[in-house]
Amino acid sequence: MRYLALLLAIMIATPVAAQVKLDLYNHAPPIVDYARSGDVEGVRGALANGASPNSQDLDGVPAILLAASSGYANVVEALARAKARLDVRDKNGNTPLIVAAERGYDGVVEALIAAKANLNADNRSGATPLIVAARAGNLGIVDMLVKAGAEVDRQDFTGRTALGWATTNSRRNVVERLRKAGATR
Repeated sequence: MRYLALLLAIMIATPVAAQVKLDLYNHAPPIVDYARSGDVEGVRGALANGASPNSQDLDGVPAILLAASSGYANVVEALARAKARLDVRDKNGNTPLIVAAERGYDGVVEALIAAKANLNADNRSGATPLIVAARAGNLGIVDMLVKAGAEVDRQDFTGRTALGWATTNSRRNVVERLRKAGATR
């Protein structure tokens, strides 16, 4: 009878213990929430208290990628200064620089260039930051990337370059700038 009572106690307690353990692991580190919401002071405080600049949300998306995709340049800068990996990728292979270049976040692009992010990293489509910026018509970002040394004639997996995409999408001002920068295809 004693063993039966012990077994019953274990069976009843196990789901509760498993639920408590599950709840402990169901939350992203606070630095991730701060980065996602653009709270630079929260990010700095978390870093000062030992948080990893490479912390990820529950889906494995790093804080710097969350901040870059929302346009929070000051958060990206703080994470970069704390030595966050700059060329992490989302499920499509996009780096923070690719995401920011495509969405037109000049400040984020500037911060990532200053932190020495890879200007020519490509995503799963072979698109680089310059290609996505040209395709989107983000002239200021095209200028920043060209000035920083991005490869102007790099091709994506369709065989198109930044100039090719800008031409296809009727981005005349981008076409002009890329030609001045030496783009030939």
